[in-house]
Amino acid sequence: MVNEEWDKMTAPEYMQFTRKWIGGCFSALKDNGSIYISCTYHNLSEVMIVLKQLNFKINNVIVWQKTNAMPNMTKRVFTHSTEFIVWAVKGKKWIFNYSDLKKINPEKQKDGSLKQMRDVWSLPLVQGKERLHGKNGRALHPTQKPEEMLKRIILASSNKGDLVLDPFLGSGTTAIVANNLERNWIGIEKEKKYTELAQKRIFNEK
Repeated sequence: MVNEEWDKMTAPEYMQFTRKWIGGCFSALKDNGSIYISCTYHNLSEVMIVLKQLNFKINNVIVWQKTNAMPNMTKRVFTHSTEFIVWAVKGKKWIFNYSDLKKINPEKQKDGSLKQMRDVWSLPLVQGKERLHGKNGRALHPTQKPEEMLKRIILASSNKGDLVLDPFLGSGTTAIVANNLERNWIGIEKEKKYTELAQKRIFNEK
């Protein structure tokens, strides 16, 4: 959980919520569509179960290794430095732009040639100019995702002119990256303060 009302649910409430929204995405997806779900160890199991129940095919569980993870202050567990991105598909003819991913992969072969992108992505938590801050200097959204992460996801599983749906638009990162990659997009966000934040960011970017 983060310290926000929208992230506070009991375990049964969360499972019901997860079934409902992933089921909605299944209905909205084309037969060759992909879904990417960002999660942590707290909810990875629920996400995987629901995807299987809805007959999605799980292709990868991508590990986001946070290169600047916050230290563990309790000294009672290992430092949490990873999150997960579950990639699942509907149908058998999914899009995967293998060559495009090789081109943007920062890892290279020993001879400097292009390398397959692996399922472990070493990316920092959003910081610097990319992080949205309020007048008080604090982050405006607690779970803002790196633009590089969305770039890889959208580039991997869509083509120019395709439609990208983000049912939890938050700070608007998906919309920004979709615009940059010449994709159409639809964003859904129920929290008014984030809706206003995303709108402002998107129009400023344009």
